[in-house]
Amino acid sequence: MSTQLFKKWTQAVVNSDWDSMSSLYAEDIVNLNPDGTTNEGKEACLEKDKSWDSAFSDFKFDVVNSMESGNTTVMEVQITCTMTGEMMTPDASKIPPTGKTHTFPYCMIMEWENSQIRRQRNYGDLMSFMEGFGIVSS
Repeated sequence: MSTQLFKKWTQAVVNSDWDSMSSLYAEDIVNLNPDGTTNEGKEACLEKDKSWDSAFSDFKFDVVNSMESGNTTVMEVQITCTMTGEMMTPDASKIPPTGKTHTFPYCMIMEWENSQIRRQRNYGDLMSFMEGFGIVSS
């Protein structure tokens, strides 16, 4: 069941469908990001999602591996997108768009309650992410 909910979430990301995405977040969701930041609450998570949407376009999610156990889904994905807007960093500085398209591995662990994400942990290699988009040189 939670794998189908994950696919609904990725489709909402691809379509920038904030209402659908909002319906998948619990009011008190906690989201841990690979950059060390934490978003607490539905509105904070939607704000983070919208910042990614303004920095990147043409999202595509390819599921590499998935596992379900109880109310938890682990999804290993390859995400492809293009950096077409400014990317906000944790210190609020902005990185200008590079126009580059990049595919990168990512792992998401989502805990579900009443068909909503209650807790989410995200893991990715930020150095290869920044190299792939041309933010830093390799």
